[in-house]
This record gives sequence, C-alpha cells and structure tokens, in this order.
Amino acid sequence: MSGKLGFALAATFIFSASVATAAPDDMTVIASQGGQNLTYLDIDMAVQKVPEGDRAHFIDSPKRIQSLILNLLLQKQLAADAVKSGLDGTPEMKAATGAKKTKLLAEAQLAHFRESLVIPDLSELAREKYIAQPEKYVAAENVEVQQVFISVSARSNPEAKAIAERVLAEAKSGTDFDALVAKYSDETNKAQTLGIVKSADKRAVSPELAKAIGELVIPGTFSSPVDATGGYYVLKLLARTPQRQLSFEEARDQIITSLKSEYVKKAVSNYVDQLRNKPIDADSGRIEALRTRYGSVPAIPPASPAPKAAVPAAKH
Repeated sequence: MSGKLGFALAATFIFSASVATAAPDDMTVIASQGGQNLTYLDIDMAVQKVPEGDRAHFIDSPKRIQSLILNLLLQKQLAADAVKSGLDGTPEMKAATGAKKTKLLAEAQLAHFRESLVIPDLSELAREKYIAQPEKYVAAENVEVQQVFISVSARSNPEAKAIAERVLAEAKSGTDFDALVAKYSDETNKAQTLGIVKSADKRAVSPELAKAIGELVIPGTFSSPVDATGGYYVLKLLARTPQRQLSFEEARDQIITSLKSEYVKKAVSNYVDQLRNKPIDADSGRIEALRTRYGSVPAIPPASPAPKAAVPAAKH
C-alpha cells in the first residue's frame, strides 16, 4: 500500500490528488485495517444498492467514499471476529456468500458480544443514582373510569345526546352502572370490559374526554354527557390514584434495567471503537480512482455573468 493512515486522518487519503494506480483486477486491495482487506469488488457490491444512474454522482463525494470504506472495513473486522467466535457454522451462514455473508456475520458478532458480556452487580450504583435524583422515580397518577358510549353512527346527534342524558339520570338515581353499560353502551367489547378503562387519563381519545376525566375527583361521581369522538360518553370515576414518590425498593428494578442497558451500550461502543481506531493502510491513488469508477459526473457550466446595467447618458 502507498501509505498508512490513522483513523483520525482517514479523510486525507480521499482528498489525495495523486494519479490513480488501480489495476483493472476487481480483487485489487484499496485499503486494509485489522488484517482485513477491502477490494474494488467489495466497493462494487456495496454500490450495487444505489440505482445505476445515480452511482457516478454517489461515489463522486470524498465524504461518502470515506464513510463507505470505513464502514466496510468495520464490517469485515466484525465478520472475522464472528468466525473466531465460531458463529459461521449455522446453516444460514453456510448458505450465504459474499457481501451478504459478511453482513450476517458482522450482525451475529455484535449480538454475540452483547450476550457474552458479564454485567457486574449494579445494586450500589442504582442506590447512588436514586439518592442523587429521587424525584425521577415516581408512580404517575392513574385514573380508572367506567363509561357508557352512545354512538352517533346509527342515530342522530340529538337522539344520542338524549340517551346519554337518560343514562346519567338513571345512574344518579342509583341504577347499577354495570347494568347501564350492558343496556345502553354501543362499545363492541362491553361484555369483556364492562366499559372499564384503566389509565383513562392517558388514553383519552379527545380533549373533551380528557377534560371531563380531569374534572372527576371523587370516586363514584359521574360526568355530564361528553360530546366527543364518535358520540356521547357518560363517565363514572372508579379510582384516582395520585402521583407518589417511589421508594428505592420499588424503583430498584427500573434503575438497574436502565444501568444494564447503558453498560451494554457503552461496552459495544468501546468494542466498535477499538476496531475503528486500528491503523488503516490505504492506497490514495486507488481510492481517488473510485470517483470515476462508475462514470463521470457532468461538469456544471459556470453561471452566465449578469448583464451590465445601462449607463445613462451624461447630460450637457
């Protein structure tokens, strides 16, 4: 190769003005990293995903070439690690070939790396996190209602409103609300749900319903008929549980789950960075030749100069 470049300086080989030295052989190596070689054939296979008419424009970009080369080198290194891990013996891997196999192996290696991580005991760190910001760990307010829904799809709006008002009157007179749901509600699943909606404050289908739910404070009270999506609703408040602070014991599993996710994410990022940061051995001339490998991008003609404004004749 014509020159070694560190990861941080990878862009410099793309902007090289040297004359292309690429051989016509598709297996010509244009860059290497971590013992893995990248060839013209690898680039060709990757660029096949781009519509043929757009390839010349796509590859005529130093930034895109840089990104493509670095990503393919990373993928090849991950695939090589997958082979070392014995992940190439499955029927799927044996059946795959070329770039597809490299991609499958790289994905399998990342999954294997995550699954193989030994996560330390995070209990003390979880406690420290809770003590530092206890306000982050709360049980949200929860509202549970029971509803009778009177649809306007099979009747006029005034008729639906009249039925809803009748439901409210019967509810206030002491009629069992379950019986009102069974008799009047047009919900198709009322036999299963009895009209009960849990977390109703979060599931309100319209601002009108949300407002009515917010105004119900005492369990057992009813809303006036609510004109909302699709018809009228009469609501009965079953329970309103206010927001409260969670104890550490209640929040512990939530915090540890979050810490584990962060631990795995950081470990994977460090692993990938180790591969990306290995020295790159690249041929700047062969890489420069990629810019015209799929044709030349037509030059944009220079803009015509603006016509000069006429100079008024001098007055004598």
